[in-house]
Amino acid sequence: MDGYEKARTYSALPGTSEHQTGLAIDVTGGNGKCPAEDCFAGTIEAAWLERNAAEYGFIIRYPKGKDTITGYKYEPWHLRYVGKDVAVDVTTKGITLEEYFNTQPVSK
Repeated sequence: MDGYEKARTYSALPGTSEHQTGLAIDVTGGNGKCPAEDCFAGTIEAAWLERNAAEYGFIIRYPKGKDTITGYKYEPWHLRYVGKDVAVDVTTKGITLEEYFNTQPVSK
């Protein structure tokens, strides 16, 4: 079992999950393997999302190497709808939503 602080790096506190807004979804591959698991990162579907999500207005909400900024570990399966313009800007610049809006993560 993980302690409280570690659990906060991958699980939102009650009332703070982006899923509750209706703007975030978790996805998996067509074969159903690796749902909300680290192994999803190595799939064809994850690579496609990295290349194409912004075209549909989505960002990978918790990108690799940005956990100190977002407050959450890398989650290639967690998509957030932000609209095409914002998604393209965030993705092109390689920044997080926190950096885009100059805010602190919810988990802090």
